[in-house]
Formats: sequence, structure tokens, C-alpha cells
Amino acid sequence: MKFFKIFLFVIFFTSLSFSIYSFTNSSQEKINPISDKNNFYFQLEHGLKTAQINITKNTIKDYQNQLEFYIINESNNPTKIILSTQKNPYWQIASLQEILKTAKINNKQLQLVNLSINHPYATFKNN
Repeated sequence: MKFFKIFLFVIFFTSLSFSIYSFTNSSQEKINPISDKNNFYFQLEHGLKTAQINITKNTIKDYQNQLEFYIINESNNPTKIILSTQKNPYWQIASLQEILKTAKINNKQLQLVNLSINHPYATFKNN
């Protein structure tokens, strides 16, 4: 009988301690290992796959908040693309698709597309 009372006291004390511990830890802010840039790169990769744009070389410039890569068009000419890590990647990819479509309609070859600044621009190759 004495053992049963001690056993109940230990169970009660353990459950009370666990409840207090879980309550105090739930009020602390959790640390999320995924940063905003990781989310940017995930969205960028998803957007590029959705747009069916294949990249050949990927160079990240974190100090300038830019991502630089090259794509190969139908004429096997590399086009340098610069995107901003501060802007929404889906909007930038949509703009890139429009630029690529316009260049294809006008039968022009792109050399550089810079979408990282406030006023994006594209440079064409001289034929």
C-alpha cells in the first residue's frame, strides 16, 4: 500500500513537471531554419521549372543581392540573366518569359537581361 502511494505521487509529480515544462516552452519563439533567401531560391527553382527555362551556369552574388545565371536559346547562344533576391522571383520569371518571347518574335538574340534593378533592361547582340 505504501509503495502504491509513492508510485502515485511520482506519477503525479512527473505529469505536473511535464505540464509546466511544456507550457513554458510553448511560449518561447521557435527558430525556423528556413531563411527568406532559402524560400527565394525554392520559389525561383519552382518558377524556372514551371516556365521550362533551363539554366546552364549559376553564380550567386549575395553581397549585391543578385543572382546571375546563363540560359541557352535555340541558336545555342548563352544569355546572361541577372535577377534580384529582393524581388518576387515569380514576377521576375514572368518578365523574363515576356522578354524571351518578344526577342523570339522580333528574331533578335539576347545578350543580357537585367531584372535586378528598378528599371530592368535587355541588351541584344549585334548580328
